[in-house]
Amino acid sequence: MQCARPCHDTLYSSLEVAEKLSAAEQGCHVPTELVPRCPKCGGPMDIHMGAGQRIIPDTAAQARFQNFLKTYHGKKLVVLELGIGWRNQLIKAPMMRLVASEPNATYVTINLGEVYIADNIKEKSFGLDGRLDELLPALREACEA
Repeated sequence: MQCARPCHDTLYSSLEVAEKLSAAEQGCHVPTELVPRCPKCGGPMDIHMGAGQRIIPDTAAQARFQNFLKTYHGKKLVVLELGIGWRNQLIKAPMMRLVASEPNATYVTINLGEVYIADNIKEKSFGLDGRLDELLPALREACEA
């Protein structure tokens, strides 16, 4: 999460907050006091999603991704993308660029009702339309056969 304004550039984990909200949820409502507020200005918090001009760059994540690219450059690579729709370009675009730039990379995407693969990687990609809880066991079974 990040401050919605943002008044500062710190990123915060949302896991603990999500767990508290989930545990306290009753009838699709959560107590107001559990809604996350910025620890510096008291304003609302946003999920860090890469949309809009107020996005705070996650430099640590960018460094991890660059390290990943260096480590696996030129090696056989399967990029498995689970449940990511075409609108989430924060995740899809870098993964598809990686597949396009790596000669030994294959792209596999599974999503319900919305499978998007860029034209420049279609020849080295597979798209499956369906529910993960149904497709993943079916894929495992097919691999074991």
